[in-house]
Amino acid sequence: MNTPDWRSVAAQDYDLHGIDGSRRLFFHPVRQFYHQNLEQLAQWADYLSADRGLPVCRMLRNHEGRYDTEVNGESWALMVFPESKERVDYSAGAMLAELHAQTTGVDPRAFPETPERSRASDFESRLDALEKKYAISRTERQHSVFEQEFLDNFPYFLGCGENAIQMTVDESINFPNEEPLCISHYRFANYERSALENPAEWVVDDRSRDLAEGLRVLAWRCSGSDPQQAAEQFLDDYESRFPLSEQAIGKLYSRLLYPLAFVECCERYFFDSNASDQRELEFILRKGEESAEDTERLLTYIANRYNGRFYAPEWLTRIS
Repeated sequence: MNTPDWRSVAAQDYDLHGIDGSRRLFFHPVRQFYHQNLEQLAQWADYLSADRGLPVCRMLRNHEGRYDTEVNGESWALMVFPESKERVDYSAGAMLAELHAQTTGVDPRAFPETPERSRASDFESRLDALEKKYAISRTERQHSVFEQEFLDNFPYFLGCGENAIQMTVDESINFPNEEPLCISHYRFANYERSALENPAEWVVDDRSRDLAEGLRVLAWRCSGSDPQQAAEQFLDDYESRFPLSEQAIGKLYSRLLYPLAFVECCERYFFDSNASDQRELEFILRKGEESAEDTERLLTYIANRYNGRFYAPEWLTRIS
């Protein structure tokens, strides 16, 4: 396929007269948007950027009044980077809180792809699939380096996952009235101040999704050192704008306890025919195992920080 002349596409299909010539534009493939309701995404992007000062990439309509433009058989959305003068300077925790607070109550019916209602069953089915692989691998005589690491560590991560699933079920019983959903991210991992927001990466879910993932990233980055100070700053900044409820704390904890990185890595090895190099997966698996202790430290810190506001598994509250 020939690479499109994006400048020509933009000039031909869009009215750019109102766009400052210094503004940076880019095309994003629509298939890479988690949610496909571009109209609603664009409205939220406009509101957050223009009215709330968040550094959000906005979407532009073409001459047909649409946000998607077909080029060489694929749909693309033209987007514009925010101007620096439009931005308010936020820490990572404060900006995440602002995004969540301003979008709380987003209508999930407009975003049917939302995974929130199926989280417990998804957690369980993924663990079940790996447990079957574990049972099969134990009967085999020869194992690759990855498979041996998997066999050695699966029981620990299975226990974490089962605890997380039980917490999720218990929370749904204790709090039958779910908190309103908000705009979060497919995978929140950016700790830069006022990092750019791309609507393609937005996922309508409860706010524990981003908080747990942010803390999980801290555990990876702080491998071998105590991540508590960074976690405390992140949560303090967040709660100064949007305090956590008991329900949100419980969900945050169960998400962080679930061994997502381990599960995803093993899924790539066992179930993805297009998986990347085996050495890369071995590295990711070992990194996840090495960061397990740091994650436990974070879980213990959270249990102590919110002591009395939710129930944490006893084995995690005893870690020094």
